Amino acid sequence: MTGGRDERNGPDRRLFAEGKPRRPRWMTFLTVLMLLGGGRMFFSSVTDLRRLVTGLPEVLSLDGSLDGQQEALLRGQVVLANALSQYRPAILLIHSLARLALGLVYLFAVAAVFSRDPRGRRASILAGWVGLAVSAGNALFLVLTVRPSLPWILPNLSQALAQDAVRAGRPTPLLEEVAEQARLFLLEVPLVISAMGAVFSLILLAYFAGRRARMFYNQPR
Repeated sequence: MTGGRDERNGPDRRLFAEGKPRRPRWMTFLTVLMLLGGGRMFFSSVTDLRRLVTGLPEVLSLDGSLDGQQEALLRGQVVLANALSQYRPAILLIHSLARLALGLVYLFAVAAVFSRDPRGRRASILAGWVGLAVSAGNALFLVLTVRPSLPWILPNLSQALAQDAVRAGRPTPLLEEVAEQARLFLLEVPLVISAMGAVFSLILLAYFAGRRARMFYNQPR
């Protein structure tokens, strides 16, 4: 600082406003993604835990306002979760608790970053590591539990989709179509989402362990 003039230049100059560090845009963007992902994981895992505690299956009422693929996706998820809560409750419990833990870590990291808590950077790094572990565990859950379960949930799924099609005035799907939709929406798409979650966790680790985040939190290596 010379003659009252701020001599900081380059990209670091954007980190300061009125003498206070300004939150970088990438940090804000990643934090918002953690907020969205953490909220979704929290509520979905709480729904699964409530299903396990009460022993009551979830009832999904569709009014035909969604297209066939959207209804098949939602219906398949509900049928699978109801079946696992009845026949594989321990596995569903572990899976739900893992997602609940990751959701809470995400939400804590979000609160720390937005409140300028000095623990924000370390909490985000922790979220990255936990996210990697949960993504790997979710992939194993899909391959070892969901894939073998598809054949014995097909009758229930086919019946539910047929009832939805009748209410919406659409043709009743064939069993082959139901099997293809079940494999796509309950196995292949979730595997892609798990891979995307692992990539997001790596981005969190790379960013919050990097120079820009360390300078923002004044935490040298």
